[in-house]
Amino acid sequence: MFEFHPANPHDHFFRRTFDVLPNARALLKSQLPAELVAKLDLQSIQPAKETFLTATDNESRLDLLFTARLLDGTSLLIYLLLEHKSWVDRRIALQLLKYVLRIQEWRDRNGQPPCVVIPLVVYQGTQEWDEPTSLRHKVNADQDLQGFVPDMQVILVDLGGVKSSFLPELPELEARIRAMQIARRPELPYQSTVAIFELLQGWEKSDSQNDALNDIVVYLCSVFDAKNLHWLTQAFRAGQAPGSGKLMPNCLEALYEQGIEQGIEQGIEKGLAQGRIIGSIQTMQRILDLPVTPEPELLSRSLDELRAIAAQLESSAGKR
Repeated sequence: MFEFHPANPHDHFFRRTFDVLPNARALLKSQLPAELVAKLDLQSIQPAKETFLTATDNESRLDLLFTARLLDGTSLLIYLLLEHKSWVDRRIALQLLKYVLRIQEWRDRNGQPPCVVIPLVVYQGTQEWDEPTSLRHKVNADQDLQGFVPDMQVILVDLGGVKSSFLPELPELEARIRAMQIARRPELPYQSTVAIFELLQGWEKSDSQNDALNDIVVYLCSVFDAKNLHWLTQAFRAGQAPGSGKLMPNCLEALYEQGIEQGIEQGIEKGLAQGRIIGSIQTMQRILDLPVTPEPELLSRSLDELRAIAAQLESSAGKR
């Protein structure tokens, strides 16, 4: 069974994509500095067994952690941290410093020396990223004082700027990244969706392409409303080779067989309720002269979380 309307579909799809080790390795190979890639044993990249998120961390945060080693066999341990962001997070510099500190503290408690940590922030939002990822760039201090500010290098990957065909040997990964690029648009772009399905013409013979196809259809159906189900079906057919006579993928068949259109319509109603609460939250924040939380950040919250935030603000307003 497919999870047709997962909570936080962007994070869900991101994890489904980069939990696949070849995809994670390919992304790191393409985005890490060339001089580091030349020294790195790419086949040594593996998911880390440890997790450094705590129960107090925001549930909308998504982190994937990997370990690696150098080609010369150096015992140096490198952690590769990917942090997925769907909006411009003004706290990113502090979040990353806190995360890296947890890693170093854990190693110290276990009798291990400090290690190199390479943070990659993968950004999928619509607005231009304009937030410094370095704490040193956020602190207003003279040049001779900057050296006292804790700092580290961060690699920012803006998915909107990733060019097509950057990894021709992995068409399923390119298709997934293209899906993430179009998923932030207000409407489903038909021709761009056809181009995604053209990359996956081998889906019947390739497990990885079949998985990618199913994940992409579920993802786009979760992000866009029910009227786009017909367009998705047409885009899939247009993206197949002429005369191929291929059947519909399981996920598209199941969308009809399980009456998922009704489920998507219910999701739309949920989205309308979510929008009303978000509007109330932002209005009360303005009334209380508080920083207004960006809409993308609020959209990543569940309805229960939004109701709790609204109730807290209403309580604060009542005490004034």
